[in-house]
Amino acid sequence: MMDALNMYINLVRVALTCLALYHVYKREYMPTLSVGAVFALTYLPWVVDAIFGIRMDLVGNVLYIALIVMTIYLGNVLKYYSKFSWWDRLIHFLSGITFVSFGVAIAHGAGVSNRFHVLFFCLTLSAFLHVIWEVLEYASDSIFHTNSQSWQKVNVAVNHQPEAAIQPAGLVDTMNDTIVCMISTVAACAVWWFVLPLR
Repeated sequence: MMDALNMYINLVRVALTCLALYHVYKREYMPTLSVGAVFALTYLPWVVDAIFGIRMDLVGNVLYIALIVMTIYLGNVLKYYSKFSWWDRLIHFLSGITFVSFGVAIAHGAGVSNRFHVLFFCLTLSAFLHVIWEVLEYASDSIFHTNSQSWQKVNVAVNHQPEAAIQPAGLVDTMNDTIVCMISTVAACAVWWFVLPLR
């Protein structure tokens, strides 16, 4: 399993290196910085493992690497958030599963093996991390006038605003993201219930 994971991550790093060289050749420096950030973040799980002894399972590691590519490069650089109405929801759905995997790793690292305790911790951790995510989006929109929460009246990505909705777009975006993350969190906890050791 670890060999397959290492091969996957190394292939991602090779692809990122090629993308960085392409953007440098095109003199596109902001995309180059984004690719560099993604490349650096591929090492974060190993840093966390080395310092804190927290090691995610195969699913968590695969999804983590996919998420940083999908959010930082595909979402922001290639504008997938604007091009595909379902992109943001997919990100938040996968994040819920990744947060649960991270919670399982923390619980196991702390020596907690009771299945109910582990999954209850994962559920609350996922909810907390999602709230932090939304707060950071709000802070970014407030400080840098970005449009992470789709609050702007003129928005090229009408992703989350049903025509009949009476709420502002930013609220609809935030609530949809939260609901999707909670659904995937509960689903992941249900799956992990059958995978974790019984105690």
